Amino acid sequence: ASVRDSTLDSLLLFSLLGLGVMTVVSGGLGWYVSGRVLRPVRAITETARRASDQHLGERLALTGAQDELKELADTFDDMLERLAEALAAQRRFVANASHELRTPLTVMRTAIDVALAKPNRTTQQLEDMAARVRRSIDRAENMIEALLVLAISDQGVTSSELLDRSEERR
Repeated sequence: ASVRDSTLDSLLLFSLLGLGVMTVVSGGLGWYVSGRVLRPVRAITETARRASDQHLGERLALTGAQDELKELADTFDDMLERLAEALAAQRRFVANASHELRTPLTVMRTAIDVALAKPNRTTQQLEDMAARVRRSIDRAENMIEALLVLAISDQGVTSSELLDRSEERR
């Protein structure tokens, strides 16, 4: 009975020791494998954090097997490319709109300066200047209205409400 108890105690000790070693080994192996598997996810996350309007040229260009993570990385690269193109188009649009709005303002300022620079200006000259300024104001207002329509159309329809048009006819 004592040999049997001693053998069972030894078996229990070796079993616990083996279980502890296997736990450490499997934990380490699991940590290593998960690190290798999640490396592309970390790369995607880091690139997403760095992505801004100043760093949209950076791409993941993930290499490796054609799996879900590679597909995600390629989709992310495509999205960054579209964002870069959209921001470039927006910058061009803002530059063109600024130039177009500056033109009527310059015409108005010039018309006013020329009219006021004449020492003996007539009423007709002042009326001509006022008409030029008025045309320039109308042109600027039309451009601003077009820009607002464009901005609203880019946002899409966000809400809808019923409008009672019978009140407008009264």
